[in-house]
Amino acid sequence: MSPNPSNKLTLYDVSLEGVMIADILEANEGELTPELEERLDRLMTEGPERIEAAAMVVQTLQGSALVCQQESLRLAARAKSFDDNAKRLKERMTIALDCAFGGKVKTNRFTVWTQQAADTTAFDLREEFTMDMLAIDHPELVRVKLELDKAACKRILEEWGALPEEIYVEHSKGKRYARIK
Repeated sequence: MSPNPSNKLTLYDVSLEGVMIADILEANEGELTPELEERLDRLMTEGPERIEAAAMVVQTLQGSALVCQQESLRLAARAKSFDDNAKRLKERMTIALDCAFGGKVKTNRFTVWTQQAADTTAFDLREEFTMDMLAIDHPELVRVKLELDKAACKRILEEWGALPEEIYVEHSKGKRYARIK
C-alpha cells in the first residue's frame, strides 16, 4: 500500500516500499510467508522501479550477511584465544599438580588430577616421495578409495544415451535466478 493517494507511485514511495520490505523481512527473521511472497510478487510486477527497490533491499541484506560473516570470524578468533588460554592454564596446572600435590587435588568444587595419554604413532609420506611411487613398490601400504567417476558417467550418457542399470540417474532442471550488478 502506497502512502501516495494517487495510483501512480513516486520514487519516494519506491524507497519507502523498499524500507518496508526490509522491515517486514527483518520482523519475520528473513522468512518469507505466503502473504509476504504474494505482496512482493504484486509489488515487483508494477514496474522497473519496484525491481530496483527490491535490488536495493537485496544488496542491503547481502551487506548485512557480510557483516555477520566478518563478526563470526572475529568471534571465532576470540573463542580460539579463550581455548588457547585455557589449554596453557591446564598445562601449568598439570605441572603444579605433579610437582606439589602428587598428581591430584580435591576441593569442595572440583577434583583435579593428571593422567598420561596413550602413546601415539603417526605415519606420513616423506616429501620426496609420492603415493604413486609408494604404490608401485609397496601396494600393501596404500589404500585405494573407489568412487563413481561422474565425469565419465556424463560422457557415456551423452554418447550412448543410457548408463548401466547399476547407476541411478537424476536430472534436475536448472533454477532461474536474478542477478544484480
